[in-house]
Formats: sequence, structure tokens, C-alpha cells
Amino acid sequence: DRPADLLFFTTLGCHLCEQAEQMLGSVAHSQRAELAVDVIDIADDAALVETYGIRIPVFKRVCDDVELGWPFGEEQLVHFLAGAVDVYKAGETT
Repeated sequence: DRPADLLFFTTLGCHLCEQAEQMLGSVAHSQRAELAVDVIDIADDAALVETYGIRIPVFKRVCDDVELGWPFGEEQLVHFLAGAVDVYKAGETT
């Protein structure tokens, strides 16, 4: 297993989070991107609830700590993910 490319801050019962997760799957598939995603339930941590409670769903790139919070569309997500994929590909050894 390789380290996560992306963190996904979410919680149970978050309808927008479900939409964002489906969008991520669709975009990753269409871009042929293989991303390792760690799903983080903010309900388990008071500090995360404070930080992300009203902003979820939020994706965070591990490579540079850049965040993409709701609302966002597929085009924004494609551009956001491109940064994570480029960093991963740059680190690959052939």
C-alpha cells in the first residue's frame, strides 16, 4: 500500500459528502487516475468537527495540504486532483 494522495473529510449522514464521493469516483475513473484516499470521519475528533464541521465535504491533497471544500463541481475537482496525480507520477521510479 502506498501512502494516501488525498484525505476526504466526511461524516455519516452527510448527503453532500455522498455526492462528493460519487463525483470523486467518476472523475478519477474518467481521468484514469489511481488515487489512494483516506476517508476521515470528523465526528471522531472534536478538533476536526471545529475545523471542518460546516465545510464538509472537504478533500485535502497530502502532497501540499491544499484543500477543496464544498461547493465544487467536477471541473474544479479535476483541476484539484491533477495536482495530486502530478506529484505522485513525479515520484514514481521506472
